[in-house]
Amino acid sequence: MWSVPHHAPTQFSLVLGAFAVMGATLAIGCSGDRMLQPMSDGDIVLTTPEFTAASLGHPVPLDFSTYEKSNQVVHPSVVTFPSDWHGRRVWLALTPYPNSDSHVENPSLYGSESGDEFSVPTGVTNPIARTSHGYLSDPDLAYDPSADELRMYYREVVESRRGREKPKHRADIVYLTRSKDGLNWSPAQAVVTDMGRFVVSPAVARQSDADWKMWAVDAGHKGCAARHTQIVLRRSMDGVAWSAPTPVAFTQPGYLPWHLDVQYVPAFNAYWALVAAYPQGLSCTASSLFLATSIDGMHWTTYASPAVPRGAMAQFSANVYRSTFAFEPDGDALTIWLTGATTVKRGNHRKPPELRWSAAVWHTHREALLEHVRTVRKSSAPVDSEPSFLRRLATENVLP
Repeated sequence: MWSVPHHAPTQFSLVLGAFAVMGATLAIGCSGDRMLQPMSDGDIVLTTPEFTAASLGHPVPLDFSTYEKSNQVVHPSVVTFPSDWHGRRVWLALTPYPNSDSHVENPSLYGSESGDEFSVPTGVTNPIARTSHGYLSDPDLAYDPSADELRMYYREVVESRRGREKPKHRADIVYLTRSKDGLNWSPAQAVVTDMGRFVVSPAVARQSDADWKMWAVDAGHKGCAARHTQIVLRRSMDGVAWSAPTPVAFTQPGYLPWHLDVQYVPAFNAYWALVAAYPQGLSCTASSLFLATSIDGMHWTTYASPAVPRGAMAQFSANVYRSTFAFEPDGDALTIWLTGATTVKRGNHRKPPELRWSAAVWHTHREALLEHVRTVRKSSAPVDSEPSFLRRLATENVLP
């Protein structure tokens, strides 16, 4: 097993000419009504259970052993197979994120039989990729049956620095690396570059050999502190050469999208998405998780209530973040792998606050989930429940 080196394209090197790309960043990375109760640190907890219907199921905490030993994780992406593919039926990529430290936010790979327990496949050495240009984030797995290969797309945040100044965001680049066995990965190639804009959480889905789509959230120049974001779509005939981005028709009333995962579901001939979105007027630190569906990938149907609101679990009292999912072949049962955070230390003027990031797994069913999100419920958090220190982290773009 070997880690993926970066080979940035010549045209990007020319565009960067006006500034020097420096070393690793020192910044911290990237149905019934119920009442919600703000806690002293700004987190929230439900006073009544969120998951009540038996057919709906409920999330259960899930552990991952990370290469830097924190076991704190974020941004999962999954590919499942009907039977074992090179020893594992479920393949999942994510990044460590110990107390929001982007230094180690490097794509890592795990495998499982049931999706309830994960380990590093024999022969894999995490992380799969590293960089010295800023930091990495947002891995997304896809499978190409024609080539019988796994693909991993991931985002590099390119930063520059002068002296002791804070790093300045310069570009987001999406890289692609491929593997025939999940163990050996090709040299990474840059496939998308967004200069001067935060374009986060690439999500790739293949409908056919010549129909690949990549969604991402364009957060403009302010990133996590943006007061407007939009989901954009790129198209490709091979998953390598991509079109210019086009905004999609997506509206979640009262919320702005921040991170997402999209899967093409053959049983429905449709796309399903899980979208982490935050209330308008706040920032990405206060996200809940919503469901959206689409026939063409451009026009999206959204639903009244979150699939998992912030505060639905104690470990997700600060937010519910980017999550991933997979359907069983029958198109009914599905599994959702969640990530999010809770505040473990508020911090002060000398020390930054600490968010602890973790994962959960949720086995549920299509109709139960649809009924859950169609049911109108009260907002998952009062508008003033986001603590000031989280807003500061968002303003400085130090969340994934």
